[in-house]
Amino acid sequence: MPIQLTGVSYRYGQSPALRDIHLVIPEGGLTVLCGVTGSGKSTLLRLLSGLEQPTSGSIDYSHADSSASVSIVFQQPESQLFAGSVRKDVEYGLEQQAVPEPRRSEAADRAMRQAGLDPEQYGQRSPFLLSGGEKRRVCIAGAIAPLPRLLLLDEPTAGLDPPAARALLETAAELKRGGYTIVVATHDLDCFFPLADQVAVLAQGALRYSGPPDGLWKGARVLEDAGLEPPAYIRIGRMLMRQGGLDALPSGAGELLAELDPRSLVYPGSGAGPAAAGGERPSAASLSSTAGGAATDAITAADTDTDSADGSGSAKRQAGLVLRTLDPRVKWLAMALWSLVLLGMKSILPLALTTVLVAVLLACGGITRKRAVWFYRPFLPMFLFLWLLSAFSWSGADGAASFAFSSEGALTGGLAVLRLGLLVSLGFLFTETTSGAPLREGLEWAIAPLGRLGVRTRNWSLAVSVTLQFIPWILGKISALQLALASRGSRKRGLARWTPRQISLMAVPLLLQVIGMGDELSTAIEARGYDPSKPRTPWLVLSWRRKDTAALLLVLLAAALLWWVSGV
Repeated sequence: MPIQLTGVSYRYGQSPALRDIHLVIPEGGLTVLCGVTGSGKSTLLRLLSGLEQPTSGSIDYSHADSSASVSIVFQQPESQLFAGSVRKDVEYGLEQQAVPEPRRSEAADRAMRQAGLDPEQYGQRSPFLLSGGEKRRVCIAGAIAPLPRLLLLDEPTAGLDPPAARALLETAAELKRGGYTIVVATHDLDCFFPLADQVAVLAQGALRYSGPPDGLWKGARVLEDAGLEPPAYIRIGRMLMRQGGLDALPSGAGELLAELDPRSLVYPGSGAGPAAAGGERPSAASLSSTAGGAATDAITAADTDTDSADGSGSAKRQAGLVLRTLDPRVKWLAMALWSLVLLGMKSILPLALTTVLVAVLLACGGITRKRAVWFYRPFLPMFLFLWLLSAFSWSGADGAASFAFSSEGALTGGLAVLRLGLLVSLGFLFTETTSGAPLREGLEWAIAPLGRLGVRTRNWSLAVSVTLQFIPWILGKISALQLALASRGSRKRGLARWTPRQISLMAVPLLLQVIGMGDELSTAIEARGYDPSKPRTPWLVLSWRRKDTAALLLVLLAAALLWWVSGV
């Protein structure tokens, strides 16, 4: 049965990502979701997988257990590999569905063969040491091992070299012949259009076209209006049809080359046929390669233009947010001063007032509730554990052990945890409203007097700014790993996903990604000729304005008021 999407919409905070999507995905076919970066392709895949729920509308899978019948392969394979061997990684989804051990092994072997991996050759190898194309195949094998009704692929050829991309296309074609319903989100139209039974074109979160690929060439310029270029074989075909070289558009590059092989073509600039001009005519393969490169360049340019437009719109929205446009020196002073005041708070009233102040600042900084939940969720178990340590006491006096609840300890521990949470919130607010360069320049200004004492302030500022930016990056990687784990098991939400088993599985890939990021960062620093002993010319010059003075006065006033209240 087909999958029916009716009026599906989704929002990230206040920003709409998808708007009123009506789409039917045919069973047993390959559907291509195409669109530029930010068009909503990946969001739609997450909704289809059950990892996110639509803000409005419905998705009808026409079968009872939709979550167990859908598998998704994300764009970054590094965020989807967890086990120590390829076989164990492929078996993870089967283990989550309680498949018995003998059947797990058989299903894993079958899935690896379908994905183009020899079980004897790859079964015991570490997935973390494979090439990019091989990692992508392991992810596909893990996705198809439970025999899903629907397979979702997000940019499967991204970052692959041509041989690896061709091999992955062959795998996709084989899976399609095997009866899988496949949805591919991509802007690599040259690769996937020849395989597609249906194409859905997204632009700015709206569905602009759904139907067979051939329908795109008969009517309006749907792809062009969505910021994409037609595949190279269509562009070449149109050019040749205008010159009388072809009677109809080809359905793929293979058909185009077959049509061109016996023909003598008249190409622009020759003035006549190649024979008459006395020169060699270009081969069909070279012509296809040239046009293919042009199409790829055009698609890349379209993506860049879209990203620039989105970034410009985002910058304009942020320009209206006072916190994001303040001088970073004000923010450094505010964080340092309020942190000192916070450490001296011992009662409920000042902490409550500070909580209200921080909440207002988070809202003024344009930080959405979803973003805040994403940040605070990892800290909740730690906060709860610290409070329980203070609230409960263990006594073994007179040979009789007792476990008791202390209301005084609960109050004291609660205030301490709240104080710690507010300190974390100040750091979160600072890093969310300050980008890397202003943050570093503000810190260097603050610690510049230490340079007179022989302290290498540049090393300190670089270390602190990198650390502050590493924390959100690591949390983002944890979120991606959690999402990948959820996609291969039950679709549990909230704190239920934070199990000891999942934490142990995420530890190794997270550590490898952190080490890789650190290595890339150190290479970048060396490549730029970083020398802490030499003076640096900042590319960002800080400028103090009237609103910064006003903000500083408000910071001092708030700090004085909170200090006075805490001493009353």
